[in-house]
Amino acid sequence: MLQDEWYIGFHRGLAARFWRIAGASMLDADLEVITRLLPAPPATILDVPCGDGRLAHPLSAAGYEVTGIDISPENVEGQGPRFHQGDLRALPDLGRFDAVLSWGNSFGYTTPAETPATLDGFRRALKPGGRLILESLTVAEAFLTSPISEEASYTFGDITMAAVNRYNPAKSRLESDWTFTDADGHEERASGAHHVHTTGEVVRMLEDAGFTEIELKGADGRKSFALGDHRMIAIAS
Repeated sequence: MLQDEWYIGFHRGLAARFWRIAGASMLDADLEVITRLLPAPPATILDVPCGDGRLAHPLSAAGYEVTGIDISPENVEGQGPRFHQGDLRALPDLGRFDAVLSWGNSFGYTTPAETPATLDGFRRALKPGGRLILESLTVAEAFLTSPISEEASYTFGDITMAAVNRYNPAKSRLESDWTFTDADGHEERASGAHHVHTTGEVVRMLEDAGFTEIELKGADGRKSFALGDHRMIAIAS
């Protein structure tokens, strides 16, 4: 049975190696959009979840003061004093920031019952006038406008991820079983889920968390989000 907290312990072994290589291939494009939306350096940024510092390190090099939080101890160990182990559902109090960055589609990891606490934590972590930048690839208006591939395969570096996907309408979530295989034939398996929210639900949850100015942008961070865009970026303050 798929566990709600599937992501705890997920980023290890072949899965961690696969996403590290995949993330590196997307880094320049992601940073181009993110830096367009962030306040100018030396603004203080909370990157949550920060993973292995894929975004935090280049943003720090660009002059931002970045603090990272991730639920995986393996991701933050040895990354420096600004990296902390923590759960986005109950953020540790590390002060107030000019911006909170939640990138990488983690918004759909938590259950709908847990998501309001996450957004409330993001709001409390911001200075007055601070800005939340929240990315999702699985809002309904982006994700459900095309057929879901029941099977898919992706290769980055020497690792292939084969996915078997199913949509659970009773829980409005994509459920996936993944098989990771390296060039030597070593194989590891994992399962996970992404909860799907409508953009209207996202806006209402942000408003309930205390955000009063909310914009929904498309993939480039410039144009307003439209039906069928593959990425939604919510900018809220």
